[in-house]
Amino acid sequence: MARRNQFIISNSMAKPLLLAIEPEGSFYPLQKGQEVSVTDRYTSAPVTVKVTNSEQGDTILSIWPGDGDVTIEKDGVDVLDLVQTALDVRSE
Repeated sequence: MARRNQFIISNSMAKPLLLAIEPEGSFYPLQKGQEVSVTDRYTSAPVTVKVTNSEQGDTILSIWPGDGDVTIEKDGVDVLDLVQTALDVRSE
C-alpha cells in the first residue's frame, strides 16, 4: 500500500540553507525566509533528510528518496526545474 508524506522546509537562518537533492546531486540555495514543500510517495521506506556542514561552514540539508517518488517544490515549481533553468542561464 502506497503512503504519502508532505512537509515544509523553511529557512529562518540569516544565511542561505543549501538543499542537496539526491541522488541527482543538484544544489539549490534556500534564502532566508524562503520555503519549499516536500511530497514523498513511498511504499515502505520514506525520504531521509540529513543535515551536514560543508568545509566552508555552510549548512547543507540533503534529501534522499526512499523507495518512492519525492517532489520538492518552491512556489509550485519543481526545484530541479529551477536548478536547470539557472544552469541554462549561466551557460548562455
